[in-house]
Amino acid sequence: MQDLTTETDLSAAADLTTMAETSAEPAGMGSQQLTANYRAILRAQAIYYPVAYRFLKELGRGRQGVVFLGLRQGARGCVTRHAIKIFDPGIYPSAKKYWTDMGRIAAQTSKLQLVKSPSLVAPEIYEESNGIGYIQMEVVDGVSLRYLLDGRHLEQVKARCTAAEWARFADVIFRLDGGKVCIQPGVALYIMRQALRGLETLHEMGFVHSDIKPANIMIDRLGYVKLVDYGRAVRLNEKVTLLLGTPLYMAPETHRREASIAQSDIYSVGVVGLEMLRGQPLLDPAGKSEADLLAFKMKAAEQLPDLLPDHVRQNAQFVVLLQRFLYAEPRRRYPNAEEAEVGSQGLVLVHKQLAQLGKDTEYGRELENYLAKLMNPLPEPADFPKDGQE
Repeated sequence: MQDLTTETDLSAAADLTTMAETSAEPAGMGSQQLTANYRAILRAQAIYYPVAYRFLKELGRGRQGVVFLGLRQGARGCVTRHAIKIFDPGIYPSAKKYWTDMGRIAAQTSKLQLVKSPSLVAPEIYEESNGIGYIQMEVVDGVSLRYLLDGRHLEQVKARCTAAEWARFADVIFRLDGGKVCIQPGVALYIMRQALRGLETLHEMGFVHSDIKPANIMIDRLGYVKLVDYGRAVRLNEKVTLLLGTPLYMAPETHRREASIAQSDIYSVGVVGLEMLRGQPLLDPAGKSEADLLAFKMKAAEQLPDLLPDHVRQNAQFVVLLQRFLYAEPRRRYPNAEEAEVGSQGLVLVHKQLAQLGKDTEYGRELENYLAKLMNPLPEPADFPKDGQE
């Protein structure tokens, strides 16, 4: 990977980060006022300062905030489309804690904005409006893995297909099992490998994603897999006390508030892979405490054969590879994302196995064909409302 960062860039970024970290907090704002400002943005479906955005629709919502598809109003009528994530101050114990974390995200954006990878959607800009932090990102023209796993799209696509097209999708992409939508092993491997490529780049930049889950794995119209949402990303080996990730997909060491490491993200990829193959999460998190989740994960690798459907369990090599993602002890997992994908005992082995059996295909192309049936074109950018019009 070519490093485009120069010493001048790093020096300037360090100067800017220092300025941001030592700048005064917005005067007179406490947690209550910040929460009111955050809710006002959500109600208005717009940001007017320092840059004007009009939100078209909500793309996602989590503990850390809300992501919108937004139109940015530039000079001379230039309107561009972006994903905008608004950070919720309500999850922080104080306004000071919120702004401290916004400083972390601002510094992170300065670094990750330089990343160019087909498997990552890097943040572009960090800004604040009335004390509320937000980031502007590339918008992915596609769907999340969470949406694909939901299954409600199947009838819509089936209605748009010929019998032969639908048979192809049912053979290559999905396996319908008792009302569950399982992803076929070849496609699951493809998505896991693409996610690992994104993580390889991110880890080389010195960051752990910390929130790998189906909602943060996007598949665009061309069948490419992209990781999104770095709001929880932390430096490698950094310890955090505020748990902002999604507990179901966390590695055991993250539950224990230990330092973030590359193997923590690798564990999460394994949990996502298992969910694709099973057509259901590792376990139902409803009513489960964090201690319950941790106890289950401590023995998940050893119980893996019982968690997998029969058609996957029969491939002993695949089961062994999946176990290396899910071991409770980080030292027993793959040492890094590259080894997990293309190492001598990585996922590439199963793809070679599928090729030898004549079951391999261009999975990106297959997903592209499916999304062509699924997705309607996005609306063209609309003008911002004139004065007095809403």
